[in-house]
Amino acid sequence: MAARNRPRSGPMKDDSADAHEERNMWNQTVNDLKRLKTIQSRATEVSASIVNLERTMAEPPTLSQIDDLQALYREGLKLADEEQKILHEEPNDVIKNVGILTALRTASEIEPRNPSQGKSRNPKRQKLETDGALESPGPSPSAPTSAAKPKNGIVRAGSVPMVKAEREPKEPVVKSEEGSEGFKGPSAERAGKLFVGAEVAYKIAAKAKEDPQWIQCEIVNIEMAGNKKRYEVQDPEPDDNGQPGQIYKALAAALIAIPSADTILPDYPVGKQVLARYPETTTFYRALVTNVKKDVYRLKFEDDNENEMEVTRRYVLDLTAK
Repeated sequence: MAARNRPRSGPMKDDSADAHEERNMWNQTVNDLKRLKTIQSRATEVSASIVNLERTMAEPPTLSQIDDLQALYREGLKLADEEQKILHEEPNDVIKNVGILTALRTASEIEPRNPSQGKSRNPKRQKLETDGALESPGPSPSAPTSAAKPKNGIVRAGSVPMVKAEREPKEPVVKSEEGSEGFKGPSAERAGKLFVGAEVAYKIAAKAKEDPQWIQCEIVNIEMAGNKKRYEVQDPEPDDNGQPGQIYKALAAALIAIPSADTILPDYPVGKQVLARYPETTTFYRALVTNVKKDVYRLKFEDDNENEMEVTRRYVLDLTAK
């Protein structure tokens, strides 16, 4: 069956907050760089004045010449201190903010998948944790050995073959979604769920009229920028050269906490739209809950030929939670 071609939703509300925060940081950085240019220009003048004064000083120098020289040195030290504060100290910290802006811009320029086609499940994004083994957070010891079943006519080379589970009678569905609160964005931050070592779904910025891409990452560092926390999250996939995965910088609004294995998980009803990790990858896509079992949800992923797949419960996230 051909892949469904549904209209895609526009950017989520959190995107505007991210853009506003990025604009504010950009404007502050531009103003700080202008100040820095003025300080460095004056410092050059002071340095030249010191050289000229020392060259023309009498032997022995007069008290007036000594006072002038001391005043120039004091001004030079003051300018150097101001320069260091702008470059390295809050609330300016130009070097760090330029790095953050560069990372945000790089992430926003990543080429999105073609909206006119079905979802491309990147075969390079192999999952690091077997869906059935929650207590095994490390990489799976078994390497993929064969190609997976074709989806949309494309073979996902290098993936573990997907065995479609047989249909079983539907179990009673619990309608309550209690427990899903506090896993998304600022709510997760306030609830203390965003910490170094935590697993998260990270939203990579997308171009206009494109769905953002969500990938599994781990928080590796947290910094304060004024009254905001900046998170460094690392892609678990190594790059093409086998080096550690790329590190992104993000605000809490671009993160959804992945529940730990010992967390009491929410029960999503049949028909609920969720964000779930596609089997054999570390990429998350929108999906619809079609059945609930003890340890897994059975889902229909968007643009996936109506196939149903089972996903471990903790990798099924609520997009609508506040």
